[in-house]
Parts: sequence; structure tokens; C-alpha cells
Amino acid sequence: MPETKLLLTGANGRTGRAILKSMVDHGITVRAFIRDEAQADALKKLGAAEIAVGDFMDGASINEAVKGVDKLLHIGPPMHPDEIGISHRFIDAAKAANLKHFIYYSVMHPVRRDVRHHKLKLDVEEAVIESGLPYTIVQPSRYMQHLVPIWKTIVSEGVHSMPFNVDKLFNVVDLRDLADACAVIASEDKHFYAVYELAGPQALSQRDMANVISEVIGKPIEARAVPFDVMAEKAKAAGANDDRVTQMLAMNKHYDRHGFRGNPNILEYILGRPSRRYKSYVQFLAESAA
Repeated sequence: MPETKLLLTGANGRTGRAILKSMVDHGITVRAFIRDEAQADALKKLGAAEIAVGDFMDGASINEAVKGVDKLLHIGPPMHPDEIGISHRFIDAAKAANLKHFIYYSVMHPVRRDVRHHKLKLDVEEAVIESGLPYTIVQPSRYMQHLVPIWKTIVSEGVHSMPFNVDKLFNVVDLRDLADACAVIASEDKHFYAVYELAGPQALSQRDMANVISEVIGKPIEARAVPFDVMAEKAKAAGANDDRVTQMLAMNKHYDRHGFRGNPNILEYILGRPSRRYKSYVQFLAESAA
């Protein structure tokens, strides 16, 4: 069987690293597209066979990066205002190189147009579908990994806090399952021309999640909604620019009103197994942090 070589964009992010690892585990040769060459060694340790240094705004570096690969999985930069322009550069490069498969990492429910990064991803999906390339679009839900940056606070203070209603339901999904699904999709031709909603197996509120965490660690955990102004100030203090803060507010206000429900069937079909449940992930995180 001939070697499959795939260009992975956004390779150094949390999502990209998880996908890179799973691609390598599935026998796919990965060329990692990064902006900073200083990231190369870490990605090679994760299994990247090749490194392409370039810039999302530079079409020439993108054209060079696609040379010699068969497939491309594009992860756009989070909440970037020019996601359409960035994605078009990769679509155009993929068409010029006659790639066999273009995989776009979108978001669940891109039709939620009052959230800008959902709307932009919907516009990119349209461009992918109309590109003439064999494509697959994956639409992931919110990650279980939202726990990672707040885990120590949850354990020490006994509070699970997110900036939306504690009773709205979310089909959170384990990033490891999403990564495995992407690797399966890249490994098999039967996923051409598909759009896949990838959601976790349980509809859980923040209160439900707090109860699960409490059960796992043996300590009462309270679910608490973070006020939007507090969230905005924390984001600014962490270095988020005004546009990013505005989009985070829009997203969280939308989730505060509507939640983020999805269906797990397609993810389990792709994986060929049940997807991970929230308690399993919390147990994994608790053991990893111990």
C-alpha cells in the first residue's frame, strides 16, 4: 500500500498536536505546517516526519508546503477575523497541487451565524464544497479538555466555573476521539464528500459536570457561572486582543442562551467503537494530574 503523506495546518496548537499524534499512530506520514521554526523539534518528537515553515497570510509558503503531499487537513486559527481568506489560500493551493483529499476542521452548528467564528466556518465550508476537491468536513463540539486550564482551581477551590448558564446542555467530546476520527477519515477514501457532526455521547450541564468531578475526586464541587465582564477582564489580562474578547463574549452569550447539543452517532460510526464518556475523561485527567 503506497505511503499517504498529509499536510497538517495549525499543527502546534492543542488540536493539531492531538491530531498529529493520532495520524502517526494510524501510519500516516505528517508534514506539520508551523509559523515558528522553534516549534519544530517538539512536533518531530510527537511524530511529524517533515516540517513546513510558513504563514497563513503568505500564499507562496502555503503553495510550497503542499508540494509532494496527497492530503491536507486544515485547522484554522481560533476566532481569526480572516479565516475565509486564510482557508481560500489552502483551498487554492490544494487545487493547484491536485490533492486527493481536503479535510476541513470546522465547528458544530456553523449555521449559528450570530457567533462570528461559526459563520466564518460556514462560509469556508461552502468554499470547500464548491472547490471541486474531494473533501470531508468535520464539525466538532466543545471539548472535554476545557477542564485542563481550570483543573487545579476546581480541585483547590471546589468550584467548576464557566461563563454560561450552569443548566444548559452540552455534548462535550474528548479531543482524543476527535483526533482518532480525523485519522480514520484521512486513512479511508469512503469519507469523501461527507460533512460530519462530531459530538460526545452525553448531554451534560455544567452542574452535571461538577457532579461527575465530585464523584471522581471525592470532594463537593459547585457549578458556577462566571459573569461575562469578569470573563472579559480575565481574557484581556491573559493577552487577548479586543476582537478576540468580543468574539468570546458573543460565543459564550450564545451558549448561555442555547447550550450546544449534538448527536454522537456519527463519531461512533467513524471510530467503530463507543466514544469516551465524561467520567472516563475526568478520571484520566485526575490520574494524570496526580
